[in-house]
Amino acid sequence: MMVREITQMGDSAFWFWVALLAMAALLSLYFSFRNLHRARLIEDTPTSRIRSAHQGYVELIGEAAIMKGEPILAPLSSTPCCWWRYKVERKHEKGWRTQRSGISDSLFLLKDETGECIIDPEGAQVSPSEKNIWFGPNATPSAGPDLGVGTSRNQYRMMGINISVHNTFGGDYRYTEETIMLGDPLYAIGLFKSIGEIDRQAMREEMIKGRLRQWKTDHATLLERFDRNRDGQIDLDEWESVRRSATHEVVREQMLEDQQPTHTLSGTNSNRRPLLISTKEEFDIVRRFRRFAIGTLMGFFALGSIVVWLLTARFL
Repeated sequence: MMVREITQMGDSAFWFWVALLAMAALLSLYFSFRNLHRARLIEDTPTSRIRSAHQGYVELIGEAAIMKGEPILAPLSSTPCCWWRYKVERKHEKGWRTQRSGISDSLFLLKDETGECIIDPEGAQVSPSEKNIWFGPNATPSAGPDLGVGTSRNQYRMMGINISVHNTFGGDYRYTEETIMLGDPLYAIGLFKSIGEIDRQAMREEMIKGRLRQWKTDHATLLERFDRNRDGQIDLDEWESVRRSATHEVVREQMLEDQQPTHTLSGTNSNRRPLLISTKEEFDIVRRFRRFAIGTLMGFFALGSIVVWLLTARFL
């Protein structure tokens, strides 16, 4: 029956499905090799200590910590943390649709027994071990998972992630929030770099530019502070005074922050050497990548077999 339908199918529809399935098979093969490569990369990269780590691609193991300054708050629950990722979905007839989502790019720390390293999570593949899911009637939750609409909490573990689902009597919105908390065990592999004086000067210039942009947004306060002749505008001499004040504030802040770590771990802009951050142990991370590699390889063979069967049924 199915063979007859395939032979009677129009050429455009037939080749559309063949091309679609073949592309899906190739993507499965690509992800299989990528996951296998990442498992081997983790296995082959020795663990370094922050104090003695070389400049370049290194693996660090420690615990998560926060930097001095503004706290990092998870956007849905306002929970203090080191890193967050969230998603808000709305219930429709055909299931849940994402309304908005976001991911943290704020700097935080990895600490081991030899020192501290600044983690820049931009572009990283992050695998936290905790996920909270809860429900509510509004697009913006009025409370966190433990205080929102709900009667009980079920916990289970899937793919190495501890998932807490807060059961509810209703709510058209589903909130999902993942976090890395202060003190969580932390694994990271990426580009390790120590900050030198040239880097500090570049950072200082960027901070001064940012401070000036910030002051420009509050024009009234800028005039009140620096408009000495009260003519309602900032002339060239007054602007020099503005820049000197911004420079003075930034230099003073940098001096206070000199006690901050002088090492960073960030992305390499290369898929061959990605930035990976996880709260799982190294063995669990490798096992997870290998499972994904096997699963996607099986998908490649299954989809490839379907493509071969379609071609055979059509032309033989």
